[in-house]
Order: sequence, then structure tokens, then C-alpha cells
Amino acid sequence: MPRKTEAGNLKLMRLLLQRYLAAQFILPLLVSLLFFVGFLLTFELFRLTGLLMSRDIGMGFLGQLLGNLALTFIPLALPLSTFFSIMFCMGKLSTDSEYIAMRAAGMTKGRLLTPFILTSLLLGVSMNMLSQEIIPYTNREFRRQLNFLTSSGLLSQIKAGQFFTAINGITLFAQRVSPDGRNLEEVFLHFKENDGERVIMAKRGELLYERDSKQLIEKLTLKLFDGAITTSKKNVTELEKILFESYTLPISQNRFSDRITPKETMLNQKELAEVMAMDPKRALKLYDFNQRDLFNVSYEFWNRRNIPIVCILLTFLGFSLGVKENRGKGRNAAVWGLLCLIAYYASFFGLVGMAKGGKIPVVLALLGPNLLLFSMGLYFYRKLDWQS
Repeated sequence: MPRKTEAGNLKLMRLLLQRYLAAQFILPLLVSLLFFVGFLLTFELFRLTGLLMSRDIGMGFLGQLLGNLALTFIPLALPLSTFFSIMFCMGKLSTDSEYIAMRAAGMTKGRLLTPFILTSLLLGVSMNMLSQEIIPYTNREFRRQLNFLTSSGLLSQIKAGQFFTAINGITLFAQRVSPDGRNLEEVFLHFKENDGERVIMAKRGELLYERDSKQLIEKLTLKLFDGAITTSKKNVTELEKILFESYTLPISQNRFSDRITPKETMLNQKELAEVMAMDPKRALKLYDFNQRDLFNVSYEFWNRRNIPIVCILLTFLGFSLGVKENRGKGRNAAVWGLLCLIAYYASFFGLVGMAKGGKIPVVLALLGPNLLLFSMGLYFYRKLDWQS
């Protein structure tokens, strides 16, 4: 009976230690993930600053924009966050002599590694679920919001004495324009239509531009005063002319979602698989995807599945590199970690470039760097002092 009690206590102690190790890993991981996502956000915000400062948008719209953008950066930030977090965690455990104490208590390298691998596995599963639907959705929403920001400056593009052609099929010219672009004088409008052309000339006009930041809908209406409408039809020699004192012309009303050019990052996993199985002509018709886009679809499909695997492999490598102040080779962890990352990403981009040229399959381009990463992790794992 005492032996069973002792064995149970030992098992409980090991379980508590593994939970402790997982907890020590999670907090640095979250901080590191926030840091990398914030770092990427900063660079993107520099690009968007001009748009954000010149547009009248609410805090709700800005919060949604930043939230969607931050979610799209998670697949990029998670692998590096995992790697640096495990190295920090193991370095701290080694510095505080906790690693040595746990090894002295009989815990093998494999048992110490297990909670980190399980945590990264859970992260990988969560990342895979995000990549299926949520991140493609946020990519679409961010593109819609970016189009909304870009298009909200239509009025500011209307200049006196210059032709305005930003709206497809319409040419607008005004002799004089108010600073806000809403009041026009000596207005000329030319419309291209399927069965002919239409020309409107008026002494003055008022532009009404409405934007709905919640539904992302824009509506542009032009009210004209004291003018004439001249219409010409194809295969008809006579012109139709109508005089008016006041005329309201709805120019456009669009949802910004209709303007989005489909990208592979906006498609969910099922849609990516369907595009990969399509005939290239059908993909060109439905999504306007050329041969380069089809490669990007294949790369996106397999890379989403590859990111969780990379997180696990980087956890395995970082575990061994993070152990320091022992008799092993772990003292130059930062240098070795940087060299390993350079080797991995150099092989990754090199093989992806070959796959883009059609020399190797996309799956092989992703599998090769993973094998290199595993080999480096296995090498440093075996170099740890106390063998299991």
C-alpha cells in the first residue's frame, strides 16, 4: 500500500510539474504574439495614416479595421512567437535552476518536452480552425473597409477645370468647384450607354455624397439646375434634347463588397480546394484567377495546414536551444536560434520560388524546410547534457 501511495504521489507531482511548465510557456507566448502582431500593425498603419487622417470615420469603424487587420497577421506572427517564447521559458527555467531540479527529481527530457508540445499542438489546432473560415472572412472585411476609405475621397478629387473620370462610364467637368467638391458651376456630364451617349449641360449643380460606415454603402447623387439633356442613339441620326430647370441624377449606389477583387487569402479552405480542382478557364471566369493566382491558391491551401506543423517543430527546436548554463552547447542560444531561423526561411523561400516556377510541387516546397527544421531540433535535443 505505501508503494502504491508513493507511486501515486510521484505521478501527481509529475502532472503538476507539467501543468506548471505549460503555464510558464503560455504567458510569454501571448505577450510575444501581441508584440509581433503589434509590430506588423505599426508598419501597416504607417501606410494607412494618410487615409485615416483625411476621412471622417468613427471609433467603431477604426476598431473593426484594426481588429480585422490584427487577425490577418496571426498566421505570420504565431510561429515566431512560439519559437521565442519557448526559448525564453527554457532559459528562465535554466537560470533559476528549475530545469536542473526537475531533471534531478527524475523527469526525463521527453517528459519536460511533452507539455510544450501539447500546448503548441493545441495552438496549431486553434490556428487551423481560424484559417478555415474566420481569417478569410477578416481578410474580406478588411479589403471592404479599405475600399470604403479609398472611395470616400471621391468629392476631393473633383477639381475646377479638370475632367473627373473616377466613376466608370461617366465624365464630369465643371468650370468652378467649391473647396469641398459639392457645389459646381458650368457643369458638363458625358455618359456612355449601351445604345448610345448622353450629354448633360447645366449652369450649376450640387453633389450629395452619402456613406454608411456600418453597412459600407455609398450613394452619390447630383442635382442640376438650368440645363439641357442631349441624347444620341446608335443608328439614329436625330438628337433628342430636353430642357430642365431642376434635374436629380442618381450617379451611383454601391456596396463596397461588390468591388472586391477575389484573392486566395479571402477564400475558405473548401473554396480553395474547389478552385484547385477547377479547369483554369473556369477559375479565370469565376474568380479572374490567372496561372499565377492558381499557384497562390495552391500555396495558400497547403500553407494553412503547414503553419501548425511549423509551430510544433519550432517548439521542439526552441526547447533544446533554450536550455543554458549547463554542460551542453546551449550557451549561445540566441545566435544558434537566429542561424536556424535564417536556414529555415532561406530554404523555405528558395523552394517556394522553385515551386512557383513549376520545378517542384508546392507540398514538397513546404515539406523540405520542415524536415530541415526537425533535423536541427533533433540535433540540439540530443546535445542536451543529461540523456533520457
